[in-house]
Amino acid sequence: MIVNFETGPAHGIMKQNAGYEMKVCGIIAEYDPFHKGHRYHLETAREKSGADYIVCVLGCAFSQRGDAMLFDSHKRAEMALLNGADLVLGMPVSFSCAQANRFAKGGVGILSGIGVTTHLSFGSERAETEPLLAAAHLLNHPNEGYNTELKNNLTAGLSFAQAQGEALAESLPQIDPELFSSPNFILGVSYLRELEARGSDIIPLPVLRKTAYHSKALGPDASAGAVRLKLLGEIICDLKEECTDESIRVILSAVMHRPEALDKALLYMLNSATPEQLKQYSEFSEGLEQRVLSAARKAVSREELILHTKTKRYPYTRISRALTQALLDMKQYSEWPEYARLLGMRKSAAPLLSAIDQSGFPLISRPARSSITEVAQDMQAEEIWQIGAGRSAQTAWQEQVVIVE
Repeated sequence: MIVNFETGPAHGIMKQNAGYEMKVCGIIAEYDPFHKGHRYHLETAREKSGADYIVCVLGCAFSQRGDAMLFDSHKRAEMALLNGADLVLGMPVSFSCAQANRFAKGGVGILSGIGVTTHLSFGSERAETEPLLAAAHLLNHPNEGYNTELKNNLTAGLSFAQAQGEALAESLPQIDPELFSSPNFILGVSYLRELEARGSDIIPLPVLRKTAYHSKALGPDASAGAVRLKLLGEIICDLKEECTDESIRVILSAVMHRPEALDKALLYMLNSATPEQLKQYSEFSEGLEQRVLSAARKAVSREELILHTKTKRYPYTRISRALTQALLDMKQYSEWPEYARLLGMRKSAAPLLSAIDQSGFPLISRPARSSITEVAQDMQAEEIWQIGAGRSAQTAWQEQVVIVE
């Protein structure tokens, strides 16, 4: 049966002609790979939001940490769909490989742009929204005390993330100070900042994480980082405790991109670069370009290069993202996401796609036919990922939208 939809009010609630209000919960993720903790989050988000549809926005070829994903965008989309997602969209690489605020701008921008999202769910070290809202509001509207503390911390040589965390802890003493150094809490605050800045009434829905972000413990509550370490140890046949059966089947059929695969290309590029060239990329500033070029003359791997460069002011992930921006030649990009790539869908999500179409927000299913400038940058990143995985660059253009029954 074909059901007609009309776009609802500003927050994007869809209504059938009969007056039925449809709820759509968005999740911003990487799923590299999708594990049991992700399924717990997805199921909890659906239950708490009462969602008819779950829309996942995935970072594509390169991660928010700056390294290449282990699995390609379409394989990760397939894992999400087989584990309960209804629609999977790809975030432009200039947003997915970026610091937390820009990553949030990409994910929230897409979920707002498609005009149907009623809820946004994310994992957090706290399940209450109040601490997240308080921190988000202060960062959007900093007072004199916060600004002074931030400036003092930066003058003391702290990285921006550390300086910001300590300034927040000083300004919001009612909140556990440890939260301000917790990665998922920080990302959740970034999502709420973006929602507030947009005046959005998408409802935030934090879900308590069972395991610390950096935990290397294995088992049903393992983090994605712990699962990646296990995979890189080549114990692929032994993932039953950490991953769902559906994810394991996809993993076993997939080509994996090892972290060191593009090291030589990166080192060659850096040893041919000048400080002025590196300063064209957003993460290179405050002399980081000089330290990277100096370290590149001595390093024999990407990991060694980062460790030679790392200081209190220049943390690991910032250097990692800077290196990837240079490798991908990401000099120019839009302030807001202008599109999302359509990576996969359930057949039952056809009415959802129809409603999104009414929003006018572009979903790109055939990149070769797109005239949007940044799509070409996305596909260049996908080509480089495929080369690192031992495939031809052309493979990136042959990927098809994943459709699941």
